[in-house]
Amino acid sequence: MWHPGEKRHAGLLVGDCEAFLTGRIAERIERRSGCVPAWAWMNLLAHGTEEELRAECGTSRPPWTPVWRQARSYLAGEVLDFADACGSLSEIQLRVLAPVELALTSPPVGYDPRKWVLTVMTALDRDRHARCRRRVSPSD
Repeated sequence: MWHPGEKRHAGLLVGDCEAFLTGRIAERIERRSGCVPAWAWMNLLAHGTEEELRAECGTSRPPWTPVWRQARSYLAGEVLDFADACGSLSEIQLRVLAPVELALTSPPVGYDPRKWVLTVMTALDRDRHARCRRRVSPSD
């Protein structure tokens, strides 16, 4: 049987899991505490659909928009451009973005939006270069 507080905590956990798997954990954390870690901002890029990423980068943002949201909007456009040039979004999420998300969970501090953007762009560039090397290397 559920104890009085357990049912509420279970509901929060299920909601958090659902938000994580659909790429919306940043918004959930933001509503609850306001302090959103870099990995949570990465979550939409790593798990969102193409339509969700298009909506994210297509949203007109006023100048007072928090810088993390501006950074995620920018990266959503970069990820979609990369997917158009280098493969499907789901492949890139699996191969590049989810590993970056996981790596961002390790350092609990030290990421600001600029460093986050550089981290993601570096991961995409590494993947692009690795794919290009494979295409031009001679077959055995």
